[in-house]
Amino acid sequence: MEFKINNRTWKIEELSQEEIKAEMKKHYDKPDEDGRYFGITYADMQTIYIDKDLCTEQKRTTLLHELMHCYLETYVTHINGTTYSTEDLCDIASYSHDIVGEIINKYFKEVK
Repeated sequence: MEFKINNRTWKIEELSQEEIKAEMKKHYDKPDEDGRYFGITYADMQTIYIDKDLCTEQKRTTLLHELMHCYLETYVTHINGTTYSTEDLCDIASYSHDIVGEIINKYFKEVK
């Protein structure tokens, strides 16, 4: 599925663990291949990968988490190592709520 955040087109794809790890090898010199990855977001490709074998509730939780990465990459100016205050986090959560909720609802309507 494709969606837009701040006029940038992103896509969500469901992949197997093997496929997710293969994607990681394309992005990292030494990816950790021992763990299980529920989801991963690549801002440079504007793509989210979700483990296709997750149950629906875990998939929803994972997609919420990954969409917050999209939101942060798109709307929040930050530098690595930046810390956020409680007020910053409340602003981020409140401003992103409608955007992220709309994408989640659309995704799960299309997936069914």
